Amino acid sequence: MLTRRRAYDPSHDYGRVRDFLVETFALYQRPFNWLIDHWNFCRYFVVPVHTYYNTRYFGVPTRPHRSWRNELPAWEATIGLWETEAGQVVGVVNTENEEAGEAWFQIHPQYTHLYDEMLAYAETHLVDRVDGLGFLKVYVNADSELEGVVQARGYRRLDRRMGYLEYTLAAVPPMPQLPQGFTLLSVADEDDVDKRRIAKALAFGSGYAPSDWPPASAFREMQQAPDYRPDLDLVIRAPSGDYAAFCTIWLDEANAYANFEPVGTHLEYQGLGLGRLIMQEGFRRMARYGARRSFMQSSNEFYRKVGFRETPYAIYPWIKYFPV
Repeated sequence: MLTRRRAYDPSHDYGRVRDFLVETFALYQRPFNWLIDHWNFCRYFVVPVHTYYNTRYFGVPTRPHRSWRNELPAWEATIGLWETEAGQVVGVVNTENEEAGEAWFQIHPQYTHLYDEMLAYAETHLVDRVDGLGFLKVYVNADSELEGVVQARGYRRLDRRMGYLEYTLAAVPPMPQLPQGFTLLSVADEDDVDKRRIAKALAFGSGYAPSDWPPASAFREMQQAPDYRPDLDLVIRAPSGDYAAFCTIWLDEANAYANFEPVGTHLEYQGLGLGRLIMQEGFRRMARYGARRSFMQSSNEFYRKVGFRETPYAIYPWIKYFPV
């Protein structure tokens, strides 16, 4: 069937791409394209955070007297979308808004002949060009047809395997037993974005000062995502009132899986088993919605201890430099 490429239209294409990712997961039956947690979290958290941080692309948090770029329209303008004459989405090229010169491909399995055209689009629209040199990093599923396409066009693979882990919900886990004085809540019970942003900053940054903490506005934006559910956005509150651990769960009911993005433990409360306990409650809630699987792209040994297992599925970055 004939296809055409057109620019991404945020007024109605966000949901169409989301539905395309749901549809193609059912065809692949495993992580190949982005999963819906990745699509939701990128648009409704990563992009707003980077708008806040951006002064010189990705720099320090903005100040009122400094210029900045609104990342959302900049991100949306880079997305290429392929559809059939009947209007069915069959391919998408997008960035994650995490680094300059990156490209991710989403493809329907019956339209992999579009890979060469999609790569040409990425080379035209996504290459980072500075001082006479261009750079593109393409994220490629191992053993996919795209490997041959990028190799033929002069890309080289980096030895950085990004593997998928999988958790199987064979039974509903028991209720987690928290340390004395700690309380498990969802955003439906208590919604304190300032405590959430502090916990996230001190889980992943450890030494971050307040000027580097993600803004409250980004957490509010994430709550606007179509697949966001307050009862699946969990925290463990410490006796001090701090949010000691957190996780957000994204559910694909059509494909009976649910993923954590993000999950972490406040630096001052690590070592108490709170990360394991909040994920245990997460699995309980996933099962309540009928989810049977969960996926994690991480090399962190913690997730294996929780019960995630290795899969043969992986992504590798391939890079190429271009003269400007």
